[in-house]
Amino acid sequence: METLAEIRIALDAASDRLARGLVRQPAQEFLDDLWARVYTGAPVDLQPYIWSRLVELGAGLMLPADPSSRFQPPASHYRL
Repeated sequence: METLAEIRIALDAASDRLARGLVRQPAQEFLDDLWARVYTGAPVDLQPYIWSRLVELGAGLMLPADPSSRFQPPASHYRL
């Protein structure tokens, strides 16, 4: 996914599925699929937005981010 519009559509659809209780696969698998499909290969300037949304979705699935997570915040999150 390369445009913000495509990314928002994918994340909004995932959020809607979660809100409606339509996620049938295991929570970790659902979230991992999203990371692979949306975050991996996304433009660097959009990664902070995507990362935040995916962490939010993970919390909704009761999979909060932790310091040892393999999905660390993009480097741009650390800039002042």
